[in-house]
Amino acid sequence: MASSVPTSVPVLVTGASSGIGEEFARRFAGRGHPVTVVARRGDRLERLAEHLRTEHSVGVDVAAADLQTARGRTATAKLLKDGRAWILVNNAGFGSRGRAVELDADREHNEVQLNVVAVHELTFAILPALVQHGTGGVINVASTASFQPLPYMATYGATKAFVLSFTEAIAEELKGTGARAMALCPGPVETEFDTLAGVQDYFELSRPLRMGPEKCVAIALRAFDRGTTVCIPGALNVALAQAPRLTPRILTRKVSGRVFQPR
Repeated sequence: MASSVPTSVPVLVTGASSGIGEEFARRFAGRGHPVTVVARRGDRLERLAEHLRTEHSVGVDVAAADLQTARGRTATAKLLKDGRAWILVNNAGFGSRGRAVELDADREHNEVQLNVVAVHELTFAILPALVQHGTGGVINVASTASFQPLPYMATYGATKAFVLSFTEAIAEELKGTGARAMALCPGPVETEFDTLAGVQDYFELSRPLRMGPEKCVAIALRAFDRGTTVCIPGALNVALAQAPRLTPRILTRKVSGRVFQPR
């Protein structure tokens, strides 16, 4: 039976300047892990790092990097290739909403670089050491959006589908090594995501599904400790995530399109 990873294993969290990423950094520091926090907003990371050092007496390193860029991804991957096993939390990401033909193509490209390419490259950076040491793991943050196409959020839904499929496959390959991989598929979480993605109206409609990052991460860590491969926090979110498997895809597309069509 799986258990929590030893606290000697360092943790790197991307998108750690707010929301789910910040909460993961807090929780792992609270467990006694040394933590490296990564995001673009270095000032926020410095404040978080100082708080965690004081509160939990752990080592906290700050690595300001833009994972939308090859330079940022390469610098972060280098941190992970130091020969140690790590716990990697690939949390950095963003969404966009609108008709694909009207969206900014460069921003959509950056969304793929962050949501997909960064997850792929950083996961590959740690895999050899995970297997060599037989411990550590990766938590890739996907979404309940992973389970169906999302008209009007086409890029976002597709990127999260990649994260889910990729992580499930890696998790199966890691069976028996002592290392683990988990896809975290939250529903609406009270972070900055809704404002940045332009889905405030959906978040209002989905109030029964919403939860704070504290609850989301607490559920995620319990699942990670158990060796769970796919974690969907919240019973209602589990039900909604499973619904597309029982529904004709043409109907799933139409329902999703009506929900996410810009008002």
